[in-house]
Amino acid sequence: MTEELKISATENKDREDWNNFVVKNYPPIGAFMASWEWGEFQKNLGRDTKRYLVTINSKLAGVFTLVKCRLPLGQSYGYAPRGPVLDNNLFDTDEKKWEFLKQLADWVKINLPEFFFIRLEPPWEKKIILKNSSWAYPDYYIQPKYNLAINLERSEAEILAQFHSSTRSNVKKAERKGVTAEIKKEMAPADWNHFFNMAQDTVSRNAGKKIYPDRPYFETMTQTIPHLDSESGGRTSLLFFCGWHNGQLAAINLVLFLGGTATYLFGASYTKDLASKVTTYLHWQAVKEAKKRGYKYYDLGGIDEKMWPSLTTFKRRFGGK
Repeated sequence: MTEELKISATENKDREDWNNFVVKNYPPIGAFMASWEWGEFQKNLGRDTKRYLVTINSKLAGVFTLVKCRLPLGQSYGYAPRGPVLDNNLFDTDEKKWEFLKQLADWVKINLPEFFFIRLEPPWEKKIILKNSSWAYPDYYIQPKYNLAINLERSEAEILAQFHSSTRSNVKKAERKGVTAEIKKEMAPADWNHFFNMAQDTVSRNAGKKIYPDRPYFETMTQTIPHLDSESGGRTSLLFFCGWHNGQLAAINLVLFLGGTATYLFGASYTKDLASKVTTYLHWQAVKEAKKRGYKYYDLGGIDEKMWPSLTTFKRRFGGK
């Protein structure tokens, strides 16, 4: 197999095949970061980004995106967010994956000599044994090691029943307090002003920890990634969930859609409205919307008891896996 394997740069005409391949071969969680649109988003952020196809006998066998990341002293490395994605049938053993890694290392040395190293995040269920010094497992993660996802292939009542009793109570409490939700395809400038004010408020109540990218990051995202509609097809798409309390905007969540999964990406809220339980209510509305549209999972995003203890506790109370 290794003698027939080739790696080549992509062309724009490969977009549809690329996303179809990712959706078919990536696990339900995190696939959007390996999508064509996410690569475009990285490019539009001003990051040197290139996509590559892996073929065997001219048949598509893998895809990966490399983002150039700066290091001190003028050096750089290549980062493959949630990649490479390989054909599950062709690379169904550790030995075949290892053969690919060996050939990839040789290819990088010849074709990408400017990189001091490359960093991969393949969606493999377990670590394979690395047999020489060309590859090593890093001691930290760039993306969260664990995400928490809710299975939507149940009735709404069954999904709600798996929530912690306090979370179910908070959904009902929000309803009693008159909290409502609005789903938007686009946000007006005033909505964005609210979001960034909410973000500052959220940071303040989290001991001032910087947990949001800057404003151009969000502006570029919404200019690059299309809103979700009937024409979205296999594209990574975006919706905004806006929560209202006492006639005022109280919280906003950004949710991405790809394949069978809706992924909560960012959210912010006003501290004065937390007692209304609007943040819990917005997640419940996103769960129902994703289920209505036929999605199989609602991904609440990363969890980490050490880095984000309170946020992790909040997410775990939605049940999920």
